[in-house]
Amino acid sequence: MMMIPSPIDVPAAATTSANSVHTGISLSSTSTSITTTSTSITTSTSNLEDVVQRGIRNFLQSSISADTMLPPALLVPPANAADDTTTTSSSSPLPPTNEEIKLLRNALGAIYGERNPQKASQLLSQAISAWERQPPDERAALYRVRGDCYMELLDAKAALQDYTTTLSLLTGPGGELADPEELPAAYLGHARALRSLPDAVLSKEQYQTASRDYQMAMRLTSREEWDTNEELEQDGARRNPYAAWEWGMALRGEGEYQKAAQVHLLASSTFKDIGDRARSVISKLDAGIDLASAAADVGTSSSSSSSSSSSSSSSGSGSDKDVMEQAMKVLQEGIDSTTSVEGRDVELLQRVIAKEGEARIALASILWSNNQKSVAEAQLGEACGRLEQLQADADARERVAAAAAAASGKTIVKVKKLPFTIDDTVGTECSCSRFKNSKFLDSLLWPAPLQDKVSKLNKLVS
Repeated sequence: MMMIPSPIDVPAAATTSANSVHTGISLSSTSTSITTTSTSITTSTSNLEDVVQRGIRNFLQSSISADTMLPPALLVPPANAADDTTTTSSSSPLPPTNEEIKLLRNALGAIYGERNPQKASQLLSQAISAWERQPPDERAALYRVRGDCYMELLDAKAALQDYTTTLSLLTGPGGELADPEELPAAYLGHARALRSLPDAVLSKEQYQTASRDYQMAMRLTSREEWDTNEELEQDGARRNPYAAWEWGMALRGEGEYQKAAQVHLLASSTFKDIGDRARSVISKLDAGIDLASAAADVGTSSSSSSSSSSSSSSSGSGSDKDVMEQAMKVLQEGIDSTTSVEGRDVELLQRVIAKEGEARIALASILWSNNQKSVAEAQLGEACGRLEQLQADADARERVAAAAAAASGKTIVKVKKLPFTIDDTVGTECSCSRFKNSKFLDSLLWPAPLQDKVSKLNKLVS
């Protein structure tokens, strides 16, 4: 059984940063903590050699025998490591050779020490070939960590293939011997890679797959004994609110708007508990948008199924009213809470304002359809004013930064990353006019009924 660092758990609030999906997980059974982010991989120990050696030592421990104690230092492989003259029975695979051990150590050092995913992916490809004779639970970890490298390299398609292979190995014969952290890490990686596929609008079925991946990752991440799967999933979501927010977005893409709202509210509560006010507010606003999507969807379904019934009037049926009122309540609460968000992370604060603008426009759309036209117009006007101010402030900051860079002879380099996290929500590029563009609304995962409402609002107000 081999365990290589994977992105599952969330550390204490003090370790959070603006551009990260933070996680911490142990390297095999040694309790050596590894912390990873969505854009970089960092170790919480200053002694990388100890980290790598302990990981390989534990791997060899499981590969060779259950009772063989390996020495603390693994600079030289043990005497019973395989060489070119080693023979073994057909039922037992050859243990790794000296060169294969060195190869794996170099691969782990490249990703967790040098932070060089390009080099690490190449070495891992060689290690995967060398480890083909090893049991499936050991090979699965190599595919999973190479998938992590591909995500760092912005190659979501290649990452998806590796995570798929990992899941196949872990859920097949022999996979049950893997470290218990590997399976949830593979599900989480698979969901993120699927949602990061380039230039593709995912189908409902693909969002269902991603949603199921997140659900399994949350369920398997739980560390308490609960009576139901739902309780396990909630516990797992509380341990990783970043992944919980992502799960909510996958549910929205699937069309499960009320469930998406529940998950986003759970993420919001957890972010608040760890002192992350900005992401708590973003999650709360997304919950409101989920409910606005549900209200629009319910209203459309009611009208089409019972157009001759009095209950299909603008006031809607009792259940329609409940969904509409809940959406308005959560949206307004989220909008009101934005005034309490403070911090030094300018980009994150900009995303809060952009999300507020999106929420105001969603609220205006359902208010307008509910014949509350003056209130709807006020919300739309406030949204447009806030978004214009956001853009002006961002332009001014960009000019100052460009002038400072030119004066110092430096070049501003923007780090690219795959857009699957809460820190990749729409930011300064958001403007009121963009809500007239269906492709932009598709990127926000607004359903067709809600898009239709905002379209009517824009036409009647303009």
